[in-house]
Amino acid sequence: MEQLYIAIDPGFDSMKIVANREAFKFPFNVVETDERRMQDYALRSDFLMYKGRLGTTYRVGQYARELVFENKQQAEDKMAGFYDEERFVSEEFSVGLDTAIALAIDKVGLYTNQDDLDIHLIVALPHALRDKFASTIIGRATGEHSFSLRAGTDIEKAYHFTIKSNQVKTVSQTIAAILGETSNESGNVDARKAFYLTQGPTLVLDGGYYTFGMVAVSRGGTVDNSKTESDTLHAMKNVNMKIADAIREVRPDVQHYIIEYLLSKNEGMIRYISKDGKAETIDLKKIKKHMVREVCTDFIQYLNVKYNNLLDFSYVLVTGGTGASYFRQMLNYYKELGLFNEDNFLLTSSELGGKHYPIEYAIAIGAYKGLKATG
Repeated sequence: MEQLYIAIDPGFDSMKIVANREAFKFPFNVVETDERRMQDYALRSDFLMYKGRLGTTYRVGQYARELVFENKQQAEDKMAGFYDEERFVSEEFSVGLDTAIALAIDKVGLYTNQDDLDIHLIVALPHALRDKFASTIIGRATGEHSFSLRAGTDIEKAYHFTIKSNQVKTVSQTIAAILGETSNESGNVDARKAFYLTQGPTLVLDGGYYTFGMVAVSRGGTVDNSKTESDTLHAMKNVNMKIADAIREVRPDVQHYIIEYLLSKNEGMIRYISKDGKAETIDLKKIKKHMVREVCTDFIQYLNVKYNNLLDFSYVLVTGGTGASYFRQMLNYYKELGLFNEDNFLLTSSELGGKHYPIEYAIAIGAYKGLKATG
């Protein structure tokens, strides 16, 4: 029997996956469509089309993100829920989960072994939401899965596999980040980095698209839940909301959930019609740089009030894509105060199989290490 270990970080911007030490990602957008045929397309590498057992089709990833942009006026209500915690109980979440598992099966070369596949799965959830949604996620992942997927320029493929309930786990995204930084590939504590746990207290700041997880780890490695929070005021969603507000007068059609798509196109430049009737351009990347600094400044003050200027922490570990965007500004601030320096205010690393990955993989890699330790 072939074993497949899969860790999934279903971030609000992108789905990060580690499967048998192979890491990859795709934009986490899922849109139901009425396309019943999966072959009549100008195929490209980021094409993802999912078809359920009843024939319902969904665009997934960048392909779905483009559809959202093309239909942004009609998509607003649907996307509002998809970029909130409601997504974890949605059918779209199940489609995203299935797609991630299918791509994992392909990535590690086990497509022809589906009938004899022993799948171990772990899904990382925002710290404050794990208890609320763990049973739902486990229920959706458990049992028989049957669907079709067309990925890239490949042919449509049928997937049929089963996952046992005792082989599905969930983990806090922030705890996964701690595991990733302090554990080896087998999930055991790495003696070289054990001091984060043994010589704390350590504050872990996990910045994602929708939440900024804050977890205080006491000396000895125990999580202090009284000092734990999933903050939804200072994540990248809030940055993008500010960008959308800044351009609302000239582009009222642009909502926060399409900002990342627009930033990925045309070097972040978008057009509008000025008051004198001429086409002008807006540099979203320039606006984003300003808004990141503004939201980070507010986040620092938020931390200072909540944690008494971080006076009682020996270490701060920053992780996640938004955390990486804020890191240099935060480090410089606390260095100027004389509270921390590069030795005790750190950006986590993302290393697996001797390879270094971008920090956005830190949670998926940490979850993978935790899965290997318990699986």
